[in-house]
Amino acid sequence: MFYDPANDVQRPTHPRLHLRDVRDAHTLFEAVRLGLLQRVQRRLNDNERSTFIKSGSVFVWEESEEETGLKRWTDGRIWSQSRMREPYLFYDEKLSQDEPDPPSGQSPRSTFRFVEGPSRTWSSSAQSHYERSDHHPTGLVKQAYSAWVLTAPNTRPRKWHLTAYFTYADLPNIPTVDRDPTLRNIAVPQGVYKSGKSRTRNPDAGPVPYTLPAVQSATHSLPGRPGTPVILPPPNAGATSGQGESSGVRRPQPRRPEDERMIRLLNSKPI
Repeated sequence: MFYDPANDVQRPTHPRLHLRDVRDAHTLFEAVRLGLLQRVQRRLNDNERSTFIKSGSVFVWEESEEETGLKRWTDGRIWSQSRMREPYLFYDEKLSQDEPDPPSGQSPRSTFRFVEGPSRTWSSSAQSHYERSDHHPTGLVKQAYSAWVLTAPNTRPRKWHLTAYFTYADLPNIPTVDRDPTLRNIAVPQGVYKSGKSRTRNPDAGPVPYTLPAVQSATHSLPGRPGTPVILPPPNAGATSGQGESSGVRRPQPRRPEDERMIRLLNSKPI
């Protein structure tokens, strides 16, 4: 019988999970890579949104340029501007009683901070977001993270994202990775996941092949577009004289004696 994924119900990758740090995110990705949990394959319909977008739900999805794939995540809700709390981005649901965000470059009129007890060091990015927020988020909070994933050796990396939802009233009751029977024993291999939020100095660099492990990588992001990896060659990689620029950064080649003589001649002339 022909299988049509569009007719299959898209459920959360995990129904109830509190992701605290980058290790938790990569553990969840590894469970998906191993086939223990499932990625979301398409955009949620209205019924799936109303049923599954709730506190505790986590969705893992792959960014795709295919018409049938997911280019960006949509949930039909209105969110505040993003706030970076390493390594995640957080968005607070904008409810009718909420005040609008202040104009760019202006600080909010008031700042909320815990006043009881000593200053805190949070073990969770979600808790850090609460402590550093200028108000009490009362609706849903959306938590997002992305990474380049090398699913197999000698393959082009894929861009994976996770989108999680929670409320602060419910957060203390949501299990963490170490309390989940599927996730707590998973070991994340090195070199498979690389955060997709860093930036390169060259905003015009295009995508190039991604290889591990003997490379350094960086990414850039433009408004409305995903980051693209820029790969630097290994330290011993050289460029062949006479060839055009490569997509990486070439090591400088020694000048020929004729070039050195001409440069000295030009520098010796008065301005």
